[in-house]
Amino acid sequence: MQFVISVAVAMLAFGLNVPLGMWRVTTRKFTVQWFVAIHLAVPLIYLIRSSSGIPAWMAPVLIAAAVLGQLAGGILKNARPQPHDKTM
Repeated sequence: MQFVISVAVAMLAFGLNVPLGMWRVTTRKFTVQWFVAIHLAVPLIYLIRSSSGIPAWMAPVLIAAAVLGQLAGGILKNARPQPHDKTM
């Protein structure tokens, strides 16, 4: 059961970071908005991890899931045609 909870929290970390990654790519690097987009989900993921009894050694897995979510969000945002694109 602990494994299922760990996987669910990792998926949540990924899912929370996809929209944040989409936001991150629209901001300038090293600005307040960029920093917030990267770190906004961290306290929530920490609270969920600690309250669900997931051991601390799972933290790197959750961080990796969050980073992958950020990257996926950035890729999705850049792959979507923007309103000013005239591809047709």
